[in-house]
Amino acid sequence: MSPSGGFKLPKLPLQWSPIRTILTGIAAIAFVVAIIFGLGIFKNAPPELQPNAIWLGTEWTYEPRDLADVALLAQRLRENEIGTVYAWVSWLQSDNTWRGAENFDAVRNFVSQFNTAYPEARLYAWLGLPVNLGEDNYRLDDEEFQQRVATFSQTVVHDFGFDGVFLNVEPVWDGDTNFLDLLRVVRTSVGETASISVAIPPDWSPLGVDIPVPPLIEPGTVWQREYKQRVALLTDEMAVMAYNSGLSSPDDYVKWMAYQVESFASAVAELDASTNLVIGIPTYDAEPPAHDPAVENVTSAVDGIRTGLLQAGDAADFVRGVAIFAEWETDTTEWAQFNAEWVAK
Repeated sequence: MSPSGGFKLPKLPLQWSPIRTILTGIAAIAFVVAIIFGLGIFKNAPPELQPNAIWLGTEWTYEPRDLADVALLAQRLRENEIGTVYAWVSWLQSDNTWRGAENFDAVRNFVSQFNTAYPEARLYAWLGLPVNLGEDNYRLDDEEFQQRVATFSQTVVHDFGFDGVFLNVEPVWDGDTNFLDLLRVVRTSVGETASISVAIPPDWSPLGVDIPVPPLIEPGTVWQREYKQRVALLTDEMAVMAYNSGLSSPDDYVKWMAYQVESFASAVAELDASTNLVIGIPTYDAEPPAHDPAVENVTSAVDGIRTGLLQAGDAADFVRGVAIFAEWETDTTEWAQFNAEWVAK
């Protein structure tokens, strides 16, 4: 006999089934796993990348900054849904050396600070690559030039800590296969996991379309659809520099901007590719005759982009956001306009 209320052995069934035990165990494990997933314990999905972008200059990458300063920058970027940053690193000089190498330790420090303050952002190393330099006033076809770019691209990703490279090659004319060769060499160098973004010229003066065209640019200065697509297949992101139009009225700029959005979006949409488009908008001071801020500004640029997205239809899905050129030029009024007219709508 046992004391009243004492512990009693549970009754065991007289017949034991190993199959039933296994099935019961599997069901129990499945139940526990379901609970764990339900609680989000195994949820490791990265935060969604904010859609917009911005160019940062040497005041951030070359000059020492406190982490608190970088945290304030990150806060402003988040408030304006800016998740992609093109941070200046260097430009390749005519002798194929990188300008400002004495500042590269400061660049590394900025990358570390920025990744601490805004880890979910995508930080690109902005490399300036003027083409019309050197003995023949053209060097994009030079193998040494291409290899220097590829090697340094690998360095800024694997040593400096950038997420990818932003190649600002200027000028690139329609059909230039040397530009495609450069992109292939850079991809081989940085690997498949690093991102490649490129600055893209707008279709300056298309023929046979009912839009205003810049008066100072030769008619027909565009990238053909096939060339847009060839570049898109070799890159992760294309930033269309839709400014410096030389137009003289905001309405004309709106129409011209809308055409850029529709033209590039429809070209990329035809591909089986994940390439994103961002559309550059200007916040910098007057640079006549190409840029008049009374014509090209946040308001007119946003109006043109929204019009272009409507014209693009389903292809608009390939336009991820806009890119502000540039952070050091954007004043308080322009930040407020951008937030109210683009982010909040």
